[in-house]
Amino acid sequence: MKKDSTDLFEETQEQWDDRVDAMLRTMIVEAGLYALENEEPPPSFTRDQIGDFCGCSKDSIRRIEEEALRKVRLKLLQ
Repeated sequence: MKKDSTDLFEETQEQWDDRVDAMLRTMIVEAGLYALENEEPPPSFTRDQIGDFCGCSKDSIRRIEEEALRKVRLKLLQ
């Protein structure tokens, strides 16, 4: 196993980040399209649901959420 691996499949941190990012984008697009087609508001998801969809833990989703919010706050302060 590589030193920078995140799992048994020797996925690097960058590969993990890219995979989870792609899964999150897919989840958002699919939910948004479904809501538009059915004239409904978009659904809300729990961290558990998001983690299950992306194949990671709710703690990983929490960290991703915190980092995203930190980046948004920094942009708003500029």
